[in-house]
Amino acid sequence: MIRKLRSPLAIVFLTLLLDKLGENIVYPLLPFILEAFSPDGLTLGLLASTATLFSVLASPIIGSLSDAYGRRPVILLCVAINALSLFMFGVAGTLGLIFLSRAINGVSTATVGTAQAYISDISTPANRARNFGISGAAFGLGAIAGPALGGALVGFGMRIPVFVAAALAAYNFVMAFLYLKETLPRENRPRFQRAQINGLAPVMALLALPKANRVALSFCCFNFAFSGFTTLLVLYLKDQFSWSATQSSGIFVIVGLTVTYVQVALTGPLVRRHGEARLNSYGLVAVAAGIVLVPLAQVFGAAAAVVIVTAAVMLSVGAACVIPTARSLVSRLVPENRQGVMLGSLIALTGLASALGPMLAGVLYDLSPALCFLLQAAVCLLGAPLLRGIQDPVPVPVEVGP
Repeated sequence: MIRKLRSPLAIVFLTLLLDKLGENIVYPLLPFILEAFSPDGLTLGLLASTATLFSVLASPIIGSLSDAYGRRPVILLCVAINALSLFMFGVAGTLGLIFLSRAINGVSTATVGTAQAYISDISTPANRARNFGISGAAFGLGAIAGPALGGALVGFGMRIPVFVAAALAAYNFVMAFLYLKETLPRENRPRFQRAQINGLAPVMALLALPKANRVALSFCCFNFAFSGFTTLLVLYLKDQFSWSATQSSGIFVIVGLTVTYVQVALTGPLVRRHGEARLNSYGLVAVAAGIVLVPLAQVFGAAAAVVIVTAAVMLSVGAACVIPTARSLVSRLVPENRQGVMLGSLIALTGLASALGPMLAGVLYDLSPALCFLLQAAVCLLGAPLLRGIQDPVPVPVEVGP
């Protein structure tokens, strides 16, 4: 059992889990922390977008570095930055420092592409979808543990949960330093080229790949809608239903539980039955339906909480179908020896959508919360037609450049 906990997949799972835990501790608390500064939707949207924008800038560079110098050193660096950013957020006493801490955190989350490349390195065609599902479960568990931890500790102070997350990130660094092994052989590493610092170059290379580009754009539609919705959801529950931070955290716990169960127990069988592309499309429809239900909750009066929980479950099931299948499809449609930079580019591209989502949602929320959510649902549905005709892709190997 101890050996399994120290396996490469387990360590990467832990890294993704604690990254997501820190993020999900912050999300339910942000509207309440911002009450002392600027409680409007636009400020909340801009703050949520800050980390994502910095992740967009860093992801292609970090992905290229992981291809050129190996996965291990890049993951270790990003984990250390994550711990630093969470500590800064915990001590920040001004809105400027809060924005700065989120910007630094964005750089640390750029390790997601490298972690996914690591998973691809240790996967076979037979277990690739399962392994990506397990990595997706890390996001789900982080979505459980983060809000649960925040809800349990917020009574001791609004920032206490953030300090606990920082300590866990520091522990993650120690574990990764001791047990994370390198998976990319030196002979398979292309030289790092300064041209790759231009984040647009690898993103454009991804968009130029047939079929992979359509999967990437569909995933962008999902991320635009999902990020805007999750950013404004707590503020909506606070404004419309007077929910507390602990109550709002409970919704995120439900989301995390549902996502984790579906990805661990159902993703593999569902992929075998429907295929990755079709299951992804079904997921997009479920996410859109869940988003639409939230503004309708007010119509149900005393039963509004039941409707909101139902919407959260529908959204979670859809997201659990979309996230691992989209990443798995792209990883199988790009050259095997360029997966680090290509998956990093996918993170950058979908990160841009995730940054635009909260900003636009914040503007629309201040005008009309219902319009805000309806637009997100419509954008999510746009992703389904892009997946038509995509079936069981096989990557084409290419020569490693000098």
